[in-house]
Amino acid sequence: MKKTFIFIALAVLGSLTCRAQENYQISGKVSGMNAGTLLLVRDDGMKPDTVATTDLKNGVFVFAGKTNAPFGGYITTGDGSLTIPIVVEPANIMINVTPNGALVQGGKQQQLFAAYNLIGQAFAAEQARIQAEAQQPGADINALQARVDQAYRQSMEKTNDLIRANANEYATAYVIAIGARNETPESLQQKYNLLGEEAKASVPGKRIEATIERFDKLEPGKDAPDFTANMPNGDSFSLHALPARFKLIVFWTSTDNASRQMNPALIQLYQKFRPRGLEIVSVSLDDNLMAWRKAIELDGISIWTNGSDLKGWNSDIANLYMVNAVPYTVLVGDENKIAAKGLSVDEITRQLNALTKKKKK
Repeated sequence: MKKTFIFIALAVLGSLTCRAQENYQISGKVSGMNAGTLLLVRDDGMKPDTVATTDLKNGVFVFAGKTNAPFGGYITTGDGSLTIPIVVEPANIMINVTPNGALVQGGKQQQLFAAYNLIGQAFAAEQARIQAEAQQPGADINALQARVDQAYRQSMEKTNDLIRANANEYATAYVIAIGARNETPESLQQKYNLLGEEAKASVPGKRIEATIERFDKLEPGKDAPDFTANMPNGDSFSLHALPARFKLIVFWTSTDNASRQMNPALIQLYQKFRPRGLEIVSVSLDDNLMAWRKAIELDGISIWTNGSDLKGWNSDIANLYMVNAVPYTVLVGDENKIAAKGLSVDEITRQLNALTKKKKK
C-alpha cells in the first residue's frame, strides 16, 4: 500500500499542558478510517522506536503516557499507509485528520514544529507553481529558475531567523536533525552553531553532532569507507581490495535519467584513464535485480565493476557515504584516501589529469 505522509496543514492552536505530572495525552479522529491499530513511534535518535500502540475505534483514538522531555516522531498505522509527524511533550494534544491533511493542536514544541513546517510548505507550493508555469509554451526558464532560487533563499532566511529566535528549543534541534542528511556539511555546521547549549545536548542535537562527524570522515584526505557489494552475477567484491590506483565510485539508479545520461561520458573517461590505473565502481541504489542488470547491459557499463546491495535508498553503502541524491561521485586515490567528491565528469577528468601527472613526476 502506498505510504502517505500527512504534514501539518495549519499552525498549532493553543496549549493545554500538564507538565507537573509529565503526562501526555494525544487524542484524535481520523476521517474515513473506522478501525485499526495505531503506533506512536519515537524517531529523534538513530533508530525509530515504537513507544505505544492503541486501537482506532469508530475513527477515534487516544494515546496516554509519561515523558520526561519532548520527543519527535510520528503516529502511523500498522501497515504504514498513514503517517502523521508529531512532537510529543507533557501536554494535551488533539489531532483531526481529514482528506485535506492533519490539524494538530496543543504543545509549545508542537507549535514551533508546525511553524518550521509551514515555511517548507510555502516554498514547496511556490516551487510547484513555478514548475507549472515552466510547462507553458514560451516559458522563460532562466527567469523561472531565478524565481525558484529566490524562493529558496527566502525560505532559508526565514528558517534561520526562526532558529535564532528559538535556539534552545527541542523542536529547533529536531527539525535540523530531520533534514541533516540533505544539508551540505557547511550548511549543517552553520545551523548547528546557531543552537544553544541545551538544544545541542538534546537527543536530536547529539544526532546532528554525529552527522557532522560522519560528514567530516568523508572529507578529502580521509580514508574512503570500505564496503562489500554483490556483482550482477552473484559474486562479491570489496572496494579496498580492487587492484587499481584510482577508484571512481558512482552512485546511480537504473530509473534515474541523469544517472543514465552520465554513463556515455563515463565510458569515455574510463577508456582514457583505465591505462593509467582507473577503475570505475558503479554502486546501484536499485532494489530490482533484473532492472539493474538490464540497465548495465543497455548502457554498456559491464566493462567496469558494478555492485549493489539491492536495498534501494536504504542501501547500507549509500548510507556509509551519506548519499542523498544521484548521480553522486567519489574519487578515491592513493592508499584508498578520498581525493574528491560530488564531481561532474569534466571535474573528474581534471582531477585525474592532475593526479596522474603527479604520479609521473
